[in-house]
Amino acid sequence: MPDYSIRPLCFSHVDLPREFFGGVPIHSGEGVSASPMIYVLVSGQDDAGVVHHYLVDAGFHADKWIHRFGFYDWEPPETVLAKVGVAPEQIEKVFLTHMHFDHANNVRAFENADVYVQWEEYQGWLKALALPDLYTPLGEESWITSSFDRDDARVFGELARDHRLKFVGDDDELAPGIRGHLSKDGHTFGTQWISVDTSGGRYVVAGDAVMWYSNVEEMWPSGYTNGNTYSMLMTYGEIHRYLDGELDRIVPGHDTLVFDRHPSWTVGPNEVAEVHVAGWDTSLRPTT
Repeated sequence: MPDYSIRPLCFSHVDLPREFFGGVPIHSGEGVSASPMIYVLVSGQDDAGVVHHYLVDAGFHADKWIHRFGFYDWEPPETVLAKVGVAPEQIEKVFLTHMHFDHANNVRAFENADVYVQWEEYQGWLKALALPDLYTPLGEESWITSSFDRDDARVFGELARDHRLKFVGDDDELAPGIRGHLSKDGHTFGTQWISVDTSGGRYVVAGDAVMWYSNVEEMWPSGYTNGNTYSMLMTYGEIHRYLDGELDRIVPGHDTLVFDRHPSWTVGPNEVAEVHVAGWDTSLRPTT
């Protein structure tokens, strides 16, 4: 039976109105809160004792995004991964939950990794980028590209050229015990949430299929989406059923509560959490 360690890693923070993640109008007027930018290290050991490292999402690097949204505490992958004893070149696979810049823009930092994305997601963004100027009156800051970096289309083309881009469908196995589940037209055209089997049961690394725990707990879609809020709601229900209502087994895309609900510590300006430590592994949490 596969057994994975699951470690969410914060690489930056942003201050945004709570309704952005929690939804409107249920969280309107509640002010601004700090939210983490997260990618998740998933580590497993094969029968030969070799450890394999995978990453759910890749973060971003482009300065323009830092300035546009006011991100702070940003750290590069080599700094973030070193906190748990891993280097970017050790990442073998990157499972993208979707192609928004804050989840996909830094895939090139993982030079040895194959990149997995839902086909629905990829083709959806190519169609969106081909829309006429009518739909982009504000240029790159227009709604359709408000969270998508046009330059990433070229990056993904290069990955395809180099046979490193892997298209997947709903419920495809991405690695032993790890599956990608399609949320078609949910947060984006083809968002996927990642299920991970462990000795302690199932976990879900949700990306922005679930931005905050409250999305599922209150059954209320987030305030920002490029997709369909009803489809988002149906995804919340699917994940709820998949985990038999054990919602702490979700790793949301941007919820600081993940560091409250699981063992965590801070290195530099950003947090590290251990959602599950595999039987073959040992905790990296400092004892003092």
